[in-house]
This record gives sequence, structure tokens and C-alpha cells, in this order.
Amino acid sequence: MSDNSELLQQRVDSQRQKLEQASSVAELTRARLDAAAAAADDALRERKRLKTARELAESRAARLRKEARKAKKLAVATAEDRADAESELAENTAALEKRQAKLVKAEAALAAAQATEAAEQATTEQATTKKATTKKATTKKASAPRKRTAASSTARKRTPAKTATTKRAPARKATPPRS
Repeated sequence: MSDNSELLQQRVDSQRQKLEQASSVAELTRARLDAAAAAADDALRERKRLKTARELAESRAARLRKEARKAKKLAVATAEDRADAESELAENTAALEKRQAKLVKAEAALAAAQATEAAEQATTEQATTKKATTKKATTKKASAPRKRTAASSTARKRTPAKTATTKRAPARKATPPRS
């Protein structure tokens, strides 16, 4: 029986070795499973983080696209407004120059009219004084010769006749370039 017991002992030892080997393989597999589970959890968290980051980037990109469209519309509108303002400024400047020329003409006409009036008034005063002096002169017989005044010499100057003014065509609004 000893042979039998030795054989049984060998079988037990062999089974123990196989059990230890199987348990060490199972332990290694369990450790690998735990590591894989942890890596899977990390990968899932990373995937969620990247997905939310992508969604945030997409929403920012959409917002930036919308803002870019608004900025483009604003740029076009301000360019049109600037062109309108430039043409309006040109029109207003032309009107201002025209008004200034008219004012200068009116002032010159007023000055001429005042000078003429002053000259007429001076001549009527001289005429009345001449009548008074002729009455006295008839008594005295001699009168001093009449001297010309500066007002009477300017009164004889005439302003040139008005010339016909040509009307300007209204300024055209420039159409903005299309982009």
C-alpha cells in the first residue's frame, strides 16, 4: 500500500501545484480585471469630459459665427452710412458755399444801396443848402465852387449785372461694393 499511498501523495501534490498555479493565474486575472475596470472608468470619464468640451466648443463656434454675421452686417451698414454721410457732407458743403456767395452778394448790394442812399441824401442836402446859398448869393453875388465828397464818388460805382447761375445735379449715392 505504500505504493498506493505514495501515488496518492504524488497526486495530491500534483493537484496542489495545479491549484496554486490556477489560484495565482486567477489572482493575476483578477488584478488585470481590476486594472482594466479602472482603465475603462478612466476612459469613460475622459470620453465624457471630451464630449462636453466638444459640445462647449461647438456652442462657442456657433456663437462666434453668429457674432461674425452680426459684425459683418454692422460693417456693411456703417460703410453705407459713411458713404451717405460723405455724399450729404458734399451736398451740404456745396449749399454752404452757395449761401456764402449769396450772402456776399447781398451784403455788397446792401452796401451799394446804402452808399447810393447816402449820396442821394447828401445831394438833396446840398441842393437845399444850395437854394439857401443862392438866396444869400443873390445878396452876396458870389458862391464857392461845389466840392465832391467821398460818398458821392462811391455812389456812382455800379455793381455788375447778375449772371445766370447754373443748377447742379444732385449728388448720386454710391452703391456699396458687394462682398
